[in-house]
Amino acid sequence: MNFPWNKKKSDLSLEMLRQSRVPILILDKVWHNIFPPEKKTKIILQLEEELNSLLKQRGQLNNDLKDYLKLKKKLMDGILELTTEVFTNENESAKKEMEKNQKYILEINEKLEEIQNRLKTIPDEIQEVNGRLLEESVKICYGEMKEHQKALEELNDWIETTRELLKTKLEEKTIREEKAAQIYSYLHDLVGPDFINYLDKHYWR
Repeated sequence: MNFPWNKKKSDLSLEMLRQSRVPILILDKVWHNIFPPEKKTKIILQLEEELNSLLKQRGQLNNDLKDYLKLKKKLMDGILELTTEVFTNENESAKKEMEKNQKYILEINEKLEEIQNRLKTIPDEIQEVNGRLLEESVKICYGEMKEHQKALEELNDWIETTRELLKTKLEEKTIREEKAAQIYSYLHDLVGPDFINYLDKHYWR
């Protein structure tokens, strides 16, 4: 099998490869099969760690977003429940509780804005690191394929040489079998079966 090294030129570049939208490599089982722990270079390990960190960060941000939204709803529900006590009954304790809830909601709004802003930027960071990992993976894959190709060429040469040698040896084997059979048949006819049995025992010991 021949691999198509440099058979087709194009306007594509490694920069475009890095920017291509491919699945996240460290979540791909096939990628892990191709790159078991013992095959990962320092660069692969570093990029894998960066990517893992970003994915964990994204997961945590999404969890935090849900938690803050849930807490905000709880505080707003609490404010609604306190409305009558604050504005109708002029309950000072309820008023303080409402103010506290309103303060918490403002703080939560700031947190929500931070989280949402971060969630907007993190996908590009994940894509950038994943692209670098893709480029590094491709370099290693092609290096390995070239090694396999070189080994295949050597194996093909060996197989072809061995095939020719085997053909020669098989021809020699056939010739020797025919010669031996011819001689044995001649002796058998010449001295007879009784004497040939004696000669077999004497010479084939």
